[in-house]
Amino acid sequence: MPLNLQQSGVRPPRRVLLIVLLAVSLGLCAVYAREGQDGPLHAAQDAVLGVTGSAMRVGAPLGAANDDAAEAAADLAANPSTLTALREQNEQLRRLLSDTEEYRQEAERLRELLDMKQVSGVTGPTARIIGRSANAWDQSITIDIGSAEGVRPGMTIMGATGVIGQVSRTADHTSTVRLLTDPDSGAAVMIQSSRENGIVRGSISGALFLEDLDDDVIPQVGDVVVTSGLGGSYERGLIVGAVASVNKTANNPTGAIVVNPNDHASVLEEVIVVFSAPDLAAAEEAGQDGDGGDDAGDAVSPEGGDAAAGAE
Repeated sequence: MPLNLQQSGVRPPRRVLLIVLLAVSLGLCAVYAREGQDGPLHAAQDAVLGVTGSAMRVGAPLGAANDDAAEAAADLAANPSTLTALREQNEQLRRLLSDTEEYRQEAERLRELLDMKQVSGVTGPTARIIGRSANAWDQSITIDIGSAEGVRPGMTIMGATGVIGQVSRTADHTSTVRLLTDPDSGAAVMIQSSRENGIVRGSISGALFLEDLDDDVIPQVGDVVVTSGLGGSYERGLIVGAVASVNKTANNPTGAIVVNPNDHASVLEEVIVVFSAPDLAAAEEAGQDGDGGDDAGDAVSPEGGDAAAGAE
């Protein structure tokens, strides 16, 4: 009986305390609901959230460190053969990713060459560059097709945006291409707007110079230069580049005229070997005879559309 009396004496205060806490909670809820955002209860809530948020931010690096430590511990506990297999699998995935990127870039380059064929109307195979000369006196490249594939000396070689050179010699399955920038290179060209003929020559520096123009012919910066086909050295009507600077004047008829090539062999990996091109000369003559002004067969640029024919 004394034990029962002690228990009955302890319980009532706990119940009273619970009732009091419940009443206080309900009262605080009512006050919180009625007060504004600037009320004391809202301020106290923001303070508590600020403290707990800071604690969470401080604890985040500790959590990450714990995860790293757990991962390291798992690696130490792993079987050596398992780690070796995982490393090999990781290396295979890296190689696969690298190969996929190479295939993507190659497909993009080949698409650009195909666009050039369609725009210019040339026909011929695509070849891969397998060698480059590092000698400034012999600026050339080697491609992976030759006489067995129908390549002959004198054939024009194009990149995705313009002429870069000409086949100089062939073997059964390789060919050497002398670049336009070679000091011994020369290509018969014409200024597309004025139809004036000249020669583009290379140099040791790799710059292209437009020479052999009539003394009274002074081109303008930006004039498009295309192959003229004279002498049979290059197919006619293919874009070479644009005039970059003109130092020639009426008082200085021998001043240098620099041509910026439309394509650069140094950045190419594949090229087009031109087996044939449209007969632009006949089309031009027919256009001039028919209307006296429009040239029907001008060169086409890789950006699409026929390049403008006579001077505007």
